Amino acid sequence: MQQDWWYADGETRRGPVDMDTLRQLLLERKVSEATLVWKEGRQIWTPLGEVAELRSVAQAVPPELPKSAAQVDVAGLPLAGAGRRFWARIIDLWLIALPTSFTASFALSSVSLSFALWMQQPGSEYAFGWLVLPLVLLIEAGIFGIFGSTPGKALLGVSVTSLDSRRLTSAEYLRRQLGVYWYGLGTGFPLVPLFTMARQYSHLKAGRSAGYDDGRFRVTARKLNVLRGALAVFIMVGLLLVNAVLRQMSNASDQAYYVGSTWVNPVTGKSVSIPSGWVHQEQKNTDQQPIHIFSGPTHGIYAVFAKEDLPSNMDLDTYADAWIRAVRSQMRVAKTGPQTIVGTYPGVVLTGSMADDRTQLVQATLIKKGRQVWRVVLLSNSGKEPAPQAAVKLQGLLFASLD
Repeated sequence: MQQDWWYADGETRRGPVDMDTLRQLLLERKVSEATLVWKEGRQIWTPLGEVAELRSVAQAVPPELPKSAAQVDVAGLPLAGAGRRFWARIIDLWLIALPTSFTASFALSSVSLSFALWMQQPGSEYAFGWLVLPLVLLIEAGIFGIFGSTPGKALLGVSVTSLDSRRLTSAEYLRRQLGVYWYGLGTGFPLVPLFTMARQYSHLKAGRSAGYDDGRFRVTARKLNVLRGALAVFIMVGLLLVNAVLRQMSNASDQAYYVGSTWVNPVTGKSVSIPSGWVHQEQKNTDQQPIHIFSGPTHGIYAVFAKEDLPSNMDLDTYADAWIRAVRSQMRVAKTGPQTIVGTYPGVVLTGSMADDRTQLVQATLIKKGRQVWRVVLLSNSGKEPAPQAAVKLQGLLFASLD
């Protein structure tokens, strides 16, 4: 077939093409019946739909598919207000950020002592939250791609679609997330969101779309029934309470770090004053025995304090040898010499390093009181001395809680 048709693409002439190509362009919506066409012998450019020779081409192209019921439903909804959008965003951020931050922090702390110590420093949670925010928004885009909504939006009846009420793909929603991250949340950097969110609020208050939605996306809201509204309030209050508890725990930890704290030995009931620079946590080891971990971020040291009951026929040296064998998969330690006196108790000092990283040095001091062995294990950050003056002082205070 002769390729003699030209068509207009904005201000550009394209062609020549044959009628089959014009039909394909119509199917792909790259041209329409209003597109101007011309070929040799014609005096002027004419809309494609008005050219008798091309009517068969235009008629062979099926019309657009009708909108789905969901699209029609969403298309008739009013735009979502600022308050509904704000709380939907907050619910999504908290529900996704809390488990994401915990999982990422736990994983990184498991492979890096430096990171684990850094996370104990006051203010580190803000820096880590800022760093993990892009990951949270990426996970949210994945959830939207799978379910067509997110927890907060589904709960509050908020829908995000294209301008023609079409469901967004994961890639489209992710592009929107980039706009939210930069123009809505201000990258999460302290204080910046106050200005970026205020700007977007002014757009919504004036009846316009948010800056990152304008000309691209449509955000609508369904009317909430009583049950859904009550559930939304319940979840929001619950999240606020969880946030308040976490904030209180963080404040208590920060205060202990800056001004010191009083720690009570749960076995003897004796209290000692822990100096500033240390943060205490109680955990359980693999045998479900309680251990007390004192983190010293500025010192680059972890101090682990624990006790174990001795069998009636076991002395301190025998226990020390058994303990060395028991922890061999985690650390390689050996006695520095014969028994010595630590405070008023017989003791054994062990030194060595972590099994998987020889630059992380270890010093363990074991003392025997009656039928119990108490131990302080000092674990240093890479390349640091495991028993600096601050750590030795803390060790003395912990052993003093036995008297």
